[in-house]
Amino acid sequence: MPAFVPFTNSISMPPLLVVRDLTAQLEQQNIRYCHWKSNEHVDAAVEGKTDLDVLVDKSQKANLEEVLSEVGFKYFEAISCRRYVGIEDYLAIDPETGILVHLHLHYTLEMGEKNLKGYDLPWDELVLSSRIYDSEHHIYISEPNIEIIILIVRAALKVRTRDRLQRWLKHDYFKGDFIREFRWLKDRIDLDKVRHLSEKLLGIAATNLVLEVIGSESKLKKILRLNNPIQVALQPYRRYHPLVATGLRWQRESENLFYQILRKYFQVPVPARRTPVGGGVMIAVLGADGSGKSTITAAIVKGLSKKLDVMPVYLGSGDGTASWFRMPLVWATRSTKLRSKRSANLATLKANPSPGKASSKSKLAHLVKLLWAITLVYEKENKLKQSRQASDRGMIIISDRYPQSQVLGFNDGPLLSNGSNHSPTFPRSLRQWEFDHYQHMAEKMPPDLVIKLNVTPEVALARKPESPAEVVRQKVDAIRALEFPAQTIVVNIDATQPLDEVLLKAKQAVWETL
Repeated sequence: MPAFVPFTNSISMPPLLVVRDLTAQLEQQNIRYCHWKSNEHVDAAVEGKTDLDVLVDKSQKANLEEVLSEVGFKYFEAISCRRYVGIEDYLAIDPETGILVHLHLHYTLEMGEKNLKGYDLPWDELVLSSRIYDSEHHIYISEPNIEIIILIVRAALKVRTRDRLQRWLKHDYFKGDFIREFRWLKDRIDLDKVRHLSEKLLGIAATNLVLEVIGSESKLKKILRLNNPIQVALQPYRRYHPLVATGLRWQRESENLFYQILRKYFQVPVPARRTPVGGGVMIAVLGADGSGKSTITAAIVKGLSKKLDVMPVYLGSGDGTASWFRMPLVWATRSTKLRSKRSANLATLKANPSPGKASSKSKLAHLVKLLWAITLVYEKENKLKQSRQASDRGMIIISDRYPQSQVLGFNDGPLLSNGSNHSPTFPRSLRQWEFDHYQHMAEKMPPDLVIKLNVTPEVALARKPESPAEVVRQKVDAIRALEFPAQTIVVNIDATQPLDEVLLKAKQAVWETL
C-alpha cells in the first residue's frame, strides 16, 4: 500500500494503546479496514477525542469480532431510533489512560439524512482497495481523491427541507467541520483523478457539480438544491421511497427527542444512547471521608455518559439530592447550622440554658432525627427501586454510597440504633422497623459491583482535617469490614495512591463488569 505523508501544523499525541493494539491485530490477521471519513482530524480519533469511523470487509466479520474481543472492545446496542443496518457500536477503555474509545464499525457505506441514513452506496470495495497507510497515526485511511467525493456526496444526501429553509434565512449550512475537512482534502487531491473517479461513481452531470464545488466554495450552495445531480445519480441506492423515508426519519427523530426529554427534564430512567448487550448493572462506590469517593464517582459517570446510558444516584444523606418529602428537614437543618455559626462568637457571653429549655431542645433534636431517619428509609427505597428499573432496561447505575445493615448509626446504616442496636431514645419497634428495611435493601437489592476505596486514617485525616479523628477511624474500619452477597463482585482499591491511578483502576473495574 502507498504511504501517506500527512500535512500537520502541530504535534499530536501518539495513538492510544488500545487503538494501536486494534490496528496491529487487524493487520496481523489480514483484516482489511479503513478509517474512511473525517481524516482531517484522524489524530483526534486515535487519541480517543472523537469516534473512530472504520469501514471493514464484511466477509471477514467473524475474524473481526474475535480481534475486537481480544483487544478489549465490547459491543453496545444503540436504542432503536439510533440504530442503523450496517453500523455497529464497539467501545473500549484504554488501559493506560482510562479514556473511553468509541469505534463506529461500518460494514457498508450508509449515508443520508440524520436519523435515517437511507442510502447504501456500493463503494466499500473501492475504498478498501485504495486505502493508504498513515504512518504518523498508524492507521489506514481513505485515499483523498475518493474521500473528497464522499464528503461532497455525504453533504448532498444529508440535506433536508429545513436545511434549505435555513439557507434562505441566511444561515450557513456549510461551516465548521465540513469546511475544515473540505479545505484539508483540497490540498491533497489530484483534480484529474477526482474527475475520473467521480464520472465512474456518479456520472457526468454529478461530476460537473463536484468539480464546480471543488473549484469554488461559493458553489457549495448548489448542493442544497432539490434533486441536484448528485441526488439524482444516487437514486438507485435508496433504501426507501422518498415519502416512506420522510416518515421514518420523522418517527426516529421524534422518538429520539422524546427519550432525551424524558431523561433530561423528567429524570425518567429510560435508555437514550447505548446499553450493554448483557443487560444493565448496579455499581456502588464506597469509601470513608477523604477517600475521593465523590470525585471518583463523578469522573466515572462523566466518562461513560458521553456514549452510554448512565444513571448516577446518591444513596447517602449528606450533600446529594434529597427527596421532596425530606427536603424540608434538609432546609431546616441547614438553617439551624447557619444560625449556630453566626451566633458562635456570642456563645461565651450567654448564660447556661435552664434545664427546661435544654430538655425541650433535646426532644426537638430527637424528633428531627426520627423524622430524618424515617424519610431517609423511604427515599433510599424509592431510589433503589428506580435504579433497579433503570438497570432492568439496560442502563448503567453508578451509586455514590449504598445502604447497609452491618454497621449501625453511621456509614449509610440504620440511624436510630447505636452500635449494639440498643438505644433508650427511640422505641424498639421503630428501631427494628428501620433495621429491617435497611437489611432488605442490602440483601434483596444488592449491587452487582462494589468498589471500595480504602484509605488509612492518617491519609483520610490529612485530606479532611476538619473531621473528628475517632469518627474517621471508625468509618475507615467499617468500609473494610462491610460484606456483600456472593453474587456481588467486590473490588478493593488502595485510595492512598494518586487520584489518576485510583480512577484508572476504578474505571477498569467498572469496564470488566459490563
